[in-house]
Amino acid sequence: MKLFTAIGVSHLSFSDGKLIKKKYRKFELTKTEKLTDSLYHFIFQKENMPIHSYYFIVDDLETERYLFVENNEYYKDFCKQFFRVPFMMPETDMDVYLDVHKPEEVYKQVNQVYRDHFYEEHESMPISHFFGQQEWHGNAYLIANRAALLELKDAIDTALLHGESRTVSFPSDGEGYYTYIKCVDEDFDWEQVDMPYHNPKYFSREEAEPYKSFTHYKNHLR
Repeated sequence: MKLFTAIGVSHLSFSDGKLIKKKYRKFELTKTEKLTDSLYHFIFQKENMPIHSYYFIVDDLETERYLFVENNEYYKDFCKQFFRVPFMMPETDMDVYLDVHKPEEVYKQVNQVYRDHFYEEHESMPISHFFGQQEWHGNAYLIANRAALLELKDAIDTALLHGESRTVSFPSDGEGYYTYIKCVDEDFDWEQVDMPYHNPKYFSREEAEPYKSFTHYKNHLR
């Protein structure tokens, strides 16, 4: 299974099963496969490393389109080539683990993650506040509505299955952020991550770097 993240590519032209771009930056398109009328599988390559991507057309008018890109070491460089201003790259929070050897399952999974990406009018926005430990034996708190807890539960289930996941969290002021979750092995070296205590009265240390423990999401975090 590989982790894929979607970027918006509605600004790009699409013809004859290909994204129209003047020049691909050191990436060679080696394969194009039509899986359905609204889903194409592209395989690019750089330095003998394949980069899988899935082009997803949401509507018949093709006004909303996404490219689900494999999260490997070339993820950021690959995505930047589609945008004139790289730091304005419209990455979404649509993540999905896909088996590239089971194309018959890909459309269902991509379509489902797209549908789950939006909230219906009758659905509550997920709101949660995390409060970590201040010091030794200090309590930690999670105060959240039902919607937030259900999304966190789904993210935990994904991490248990695939090792890593993330979910969008919203505090009550609406300023969203990602909560990254990693399921580590029993032999994990806990000295790789700092202790979570953060009361400056007792602890004076350099900034913790828990992101270094992530594998699938390392290209998003570094």
